[in-house]
Amino acid sequence: MQDIKQKFYRAKKRVIRILEQSGYKVMRLDNYIFHLEAIRDKEIRKIRIVFDEIKEKDIEEIRSYDLPQICTKEIWLKKSDEKKFIVKTIKP
Repeated sequence: MQDIKQKFYRAKKRVIRILEQSGYKVMRLDNYIFHLEAIRDKEIRKIRIVFDEIKEKDIEEIRSYDLPQICTKEIWLKKSDEKKFIVKTIKP
């Protein structure tokens, strides 16, 4: 269990660093659906971080969550055999 928490913590830090280098202000969320919120100019990205695969449950939870149209809903996938994240935008 501790390994999973550390893995998630490290992944979250990496995503934050990537977004901040692109000019976003990033906030950690205590929301069970989204883990981060990234804001830049007229753009808001709500982000969920997952490992190894994106499950249908992840997509459905995000899709059903109502947000203003200015918000983009994303899943950042970290596969254990790859260094980079795969970013998937979830359309309404």
